[in-house]
Formats: sequence, structure tokens, C-alpha cells
Amino acid sequence: MKKINNLVQEMQIKIKNHDDIVFEWIPYNQFNNIEVMGKGNFATVYSSIVYSAIWKDGPLFYDYNEKKYIRKSDKKVTLRFFNNSQNIFYKLYTEVL
Repeated sequence: MKKINNLVQEMQIKIKNHDDIVFEWIPYNQFNNIEVMGKGNFATVYSSIVYSAIWKDGPLFYDYNEKKYIRKSDKKVTLRFFNNSQNIFYKLYTEVL
């Protein structure tokens, strides 16, 4: 979990302007309507299951009229569950960056 926290902090530090994506941890209870989309592979070693879901709160966007960040709720997102994922952090880290 510490590695994930460090990644989130590192990505947030990289925000330079209002149009940059705000990278954040999303708790599982923030997702509704989770449905299996299919199965796949990642880096030829890890099998994964891909899901679609609705993110209740939604991502942060900068509202130039209000001059503050707001959330756009009920955003459709894709989730990926990795089997045997204990050692996959580095692979995910390089994919995110």
C-alpha cells in the first residue's frame, strides 16, 4: 500500500496546470454496476479480468467559471483485476507513467 500511496503522491506533484489529470486512489465502494467485460493478459505473465463500472463521485475537473476543482459524478470507467498480482506494481507503474 505504501508504494501505491507514493505513486499517487508522485503523480499529484507533477500537476502543473488545471488541465492536468488529477491522479487519485479510488476506494472500491465508489464503484457501482461492476460488470465483467472480458479476460486478457498483461506483460504475457499476468492474466487479468477487465470490468466496466460507474465511479460514483467521478474524477476531478477544474471549473474555470467557479475557479475550483469539481467532480463529474457517475463516470463510466474500466477496472482491471490481476491474478497473482503481488509483484506487478512495477509493471503498472511504468504503464501509468
